[in-house]
Amino acid sequence: MSRCPLDACLRLSTIEVPLLVPAAAPLLFALARRHALPDPEEFTYQVLSRVVQERDCWFRSDLPARAWICGLAIQVAQVHARPASA
Repeated sequence: MSRCPLDACLRLSTIEVPLLVPAAAPLLFALARRHALPDPEEFTYQVLSRVVQERDCWFRSDLPARAWICGLAIQVAQVHARPASA
């Protein structure tokens, strides 16, 4: 079994947000900095919301949780990095 805290959080029968946030936040804030996103907190919230909503997809993907969350984060970052249409 993986020692990654993200894997442990996602394997619980119910996602425990108080455990998930500190496990995922360092990774997500680092990605927000890397992509120079203007609102890292909103980005992190959006990614974590998707993690909670789409966890069943993670089980089917057979990916490590960190890799799967990075994929979601990149999708969210692309939306956040787009200029608003006029």
